[in-house]
Amino acid sequence: MSATAGTLQHPLPGLLPLQGGGPQAAPHADALADPPARLPPPARLPEGADRLGDWLRGVIRRRPGHARALLRQAQACAEACVALAPCDEADLSQRLVAAREAVRCDPLAARGRLVEAFAVVGEAAFRALGLRPYPVQFMGALALHHGWLAEMATGEGKTLTVSLAAVLAAWSGRPCHVVTANDYLAERDAQHMRPLYERCGVTVAAVFAGLEHPSRPERYDSDVVYLTAKELLADHLRDQLAARSGADPGRLALRRWLGVPVPQRMSVLLVRGLHTAIVDEADNVLIDEAVTPLILSAPRESLGLTAAVRVVSALADAVVVGRDYELLPRQRTVNIGQGGRRALAALASALPAVWRSEPRREELLRQALTVRHFIRRDHQYLVDDGKIVLLDEFTGRMTPGRTLTAGLHQAVEAREGLEVTDPSESLGQMSFQSFFRRFPRLAGTSGTAREARGELWRIYGLGVLPVPTHRPRLARMEPVRVFETAECKWTAVVELVESLHREGHPVLVGVRSVQASQQVADRLQARGLPFWLLNAVRHAQEADIVAHAGEPGRITVATNMAGRGTDISLAPGVAQSGGLQVVIAEANESGRIDRQLAGRCGRQGDPGRVWTLLSLEDGLPERFLWPAARATLSTMMRSGAGARGQAMAARSLRLAQWRAEADAFARRRSVLKNDDWLDQALPFEGGGGLAA
Repeated sequence: MSATAGTLQHPLPGLLPLQGGGPQAAPHADALADPPARLPPPARLPEGADRLGDWLRGVIRRRPGHARALLRQAQACAEACVALAPCDEADLSQRLVAAREAVRCDPLAARGRLVEAFAVVGEAAFRALGLRPYPVQFMGALALHHGWLAEMATGEGKTLTVSLAAVLAAWSGRPCHVVTANDYLAERDAQHMRPLYERCGVTVAAVFAGLEHPSRPERYDSDVVYLTAKELLADHLRDQLAARSGADPGRLALRRWLGVPVPQRMSVLLVRGLHTAIVDEADNVLIDEAVTPLILSAPRESLGLTAAVRVVSALADAVVVGRDYELLPRQRTVNIGQGGRRALAALASALPAVWRSEPRREELLRQALTVRHFIRRDHQYLVDDGKIVLLDEFTGRMTPGRTLTAGLHQAVEAREGLEVTDPSESLGQMSFQSFFRRFPRLAGTSGTAREARGELWRIYGLGVLPVPTHRPRLARMEPVRVFETAECKWTAVVELVESLHREGHPVLVGVRSVQASQQVADRLQARGLPFWLLNAVRHAQEADIVAHAGEPGRITVATNMAGRGTDISLAPGVAQSGGLQVVIAEANESGRIDRQLAGRCGRQGDPGRVWTLLSLEDGLPERFLWPAARATLSTMMRSGAGARGQAMAARSLRLAQWRAEADAFARRRSVLKNDDWLDQALPFEGGGGLAA
């Protein structure tokens, strides 16, 4: 596991923020009240015979009859919404107040007026946003309201669907957090949906990375808060740490009452606690990102580390793979051999005394070699203003403030010739699985959840409910083309893009890394083709680039930043000429991420095509396909095996993807077992993986 990518440096070591707690949290930080209740630790996963019973309950929960019943109810909501069109503003306001009161008294059934409540919110959406929900959007909102994971195809309007359910969750009087895939979507969706929330008497805010600490409590005090899972969990951990240090709301309120000054930065973060979470792109948040726990940390001085890391980094350039050490690509680590140990022993006298022992110096060399082979610049990190900034593999975005643990971050800094920072000391940690299993109410949406329905039920108790599309999907998938070498693949990608550009199609080229996006950009520029580049380095114009990506002849090269939650609207006439053309130039380790990118075209019945061009030298087959299998496929391609060879290569790459997904599942299980162990071992309630 790249177990270190979730580490977050604590911004205020020594001054820990306050614990916000759970559903009974006081509404304001300065209220003299009992401290808010913590989220209880989640129940242990069923095992043995209980696991069979749990599996059967999941099968029953996913029966098609549930979807048919919700669709009938959704159609009733749509009809009732249309019937409200003649109402004047005063009448609609009265209906909104009545619906809000019904939901407040009976959050789930709204005193038998649930259809009416959704209908009046749907009419408010039409008047505030110009969007009248389709029956399938009402169906998705009903599924969220009842605690399902609604599988809605890309382009079906999940943003509005989530907002409909969030309004009713806010009307219940409990805090509602809408968890998005990245900060851009959190800010965008909160801003776009603000008119609807305000029309319904609901306050809304967004919390994102870089938001100053004093501003957070006010935003968390809103009825609906949009943010990422990392921001929410990090602030929850900060609050838990503060509670353990005695800085709870009751004590702070008493200090204020006594006239004792309280530093502003000690004010509560999660003001209203945690109760309802609606997770957008749920498979990304609950499955993909759950591979790595989030660790809250603070810098800790380590004597001699800087000198030791620099000495061993120089040695890592001198040792030879195969002779001194062995690569383990699938595990992304190395085994130090006898040659490497002898080289370390000869170098021991140059190391600071504390780092001369054999286990410690071997670990330094293992980290340095891991950085050279598996943690690459413009793939896993960038150098920005003299600092290492990690990249999120699933979103393609920078994650400032997060660091690698176990000394890897210092190894990267030494490799890049930067100032070596102090390592981090863990203050607390929790996995996303453990965190989201604690919510009293959990629901979500995704376009690619069906493949993970078993894990979503077993870990989170979420049943996946498929929602039909509003219009038939017309996008066409072209056969996968596999090339022997990366050079041949990139040449074919550029030739395909040039051909589609000449025909006047808008083209979206999807790659995995900043380096690959720049490589495509350089080749397009060499051919004189105009293009727009979207990656972690060039993210400032993201909204503008996405807004124009559907124009005729437009070429957009993007990392996974354009993969989730991105709505590419087609310019007039583009649909008639064939729609958006999506070119997948690198396969991700999860097939669901590839399908998210493919879903950028063919939205709401628009036409489109998806082209997939891969090579045997891509990262996925190099790491997860057996060397003998790669050699056989290379031989077949050189001999011109034709369609049969292409089909076999495509199946082999899918096998490599399946192995990658199996490895990720095993890592998630390991993280979850570690959480269970911490919950049992730590001597305080609700530990949830906090460091002792």
